[in-house]
Amino acid sequence: MTDGLLSTAPERKGPHRGWVVTGVCFLMAVFGWGTVFYGHSLYMSALKLEHGWTTGQISGAITFFWIVGIPMTVTIGSLIDRFGPRLVTATGALLVGTSVIGLGQVQALWHVYACFALMAIGYPAVGAVGISATLGAWFDKGLGIAMSFALTGASVGAMLIVPAMARITETDGFGQAALIMGGVTMAVVAPLCLLFMSRPIVDTMVPQTSIPALKHLGATARMPMFWVIALASGISLAAQVGYLSHQIPILEERLSRTDAADAVAITAAAGIIGRFGLGFLAERFDLRAIAIVAYLLQAAGIGALNLVDDGYFLYLACALSGFVVGCLVILPPLFIRRWLGADGYGKNYGLLAVFAYLCQGLGPGSMGLIHDFAGVYEPALWYLVVLLLAAVAVITRLGPPPRV
Repeated sequence: MTDGLLSTAPERKGPHRGWVVTGVCFLMAVFGWGTVFYGHSLYMSALKLEHGWTTGQISGAITFFWIVGIPMTVTIGSLIDRFGPRLVTATGALLVGTSVIGLGQVQALWHVYACFALMAIGYPAVGAVGISATLGAWFDKGLGIAMSFALTGASVGAMLIVPAMARITETDGFGQAALIMGGVTMAVVAPLCLLFMSRPIVDTMVPQTSIPALKHLGATARMPMFWVIALASGISLAAQVGYLSHQIPILEERLSRTDAADAVAITAAAGIIGRFGLGFLAERFDLRAIAIVAYLLQAAGIGALNLVDDGYFLYLACALSGFVVGCLVILPPLFIRRWLGADGYGKNYGLLAVFAYLCQGLGPGSMGLIHDFAGVYEPALWYLVVLLLAAVAVITRLGPPPRV
């Protein structure tokens, strides 16, 4: 059967086709993270300046984004399993682009919430959930490396899109910056998804390396090891998302907006090294030990922001915290694949992502409340350090993966 443009028919696995799909996932990550994950801190800074809303009000909209995205997060794996990644990811790109354009045109606070809600519906398709659900079908032992490469696009997006939007905002206004980046997201990502995203034919003769009793999500939810993974992932991502969504306003206490945007780029650039390092180490070392080191490194980097004022050392602190940004995103799907197996991988990771979305959604809002109460970011940053140390304590409770 010939696979047409909008066909959901699977294709036979092959090394070349799997890496073509990985390349498209890389571009999805560039725009998905550049305009959403890393873009949130720029939107917070611009909307505060242009409309006078408080940190708590705008960070509440970002928390709203993560909570609204929960239903799509839990279903995105099933949607990709049923319809294939083409239509699902292309639709997500169109929704994200539209929401970014909308943020540049808002006139009331409820408009901000509406745009973030639209963004929340589209983002899971082009974010870590959609990428992991797509690549999980194409790769077995090489999943860590493929994920590392694809999610390097997240760092590239932060390095290119956030500084570019900051500079366009300085010269032409935030509305023009949002129009350009939202439009490019729709014009570039959606067509590429329609042309090249596909799913492989599953060879039913290949033995499944999964837990036989894992037949549905109810079984997953009754597994203690799932909740240890989910809790550690949720706490660490709450700290990371809280930090990244406020990063530019945090740094604007001591730097200009464009310098703060450059610090975001440095954060992301450091993440490239850490992400590929994880892809290499994940195939050779215990994921639990890798997670502990990652949580501690990010805690050190965030804590250092409270201890230094010089621009050079601020950049170094951002680099230290950014070194493991990608690791904290990639670790949850790797834990799920290794501890729960291949059967129902998309659905199992979707369930984990729901819990993680709920936790990480609380990060920006709680950061905003602490900032508004204290008037500065220092206590909020120490709060994030405590969260990361708690994640270390939780992941030490995870036993070894089941033997298959």
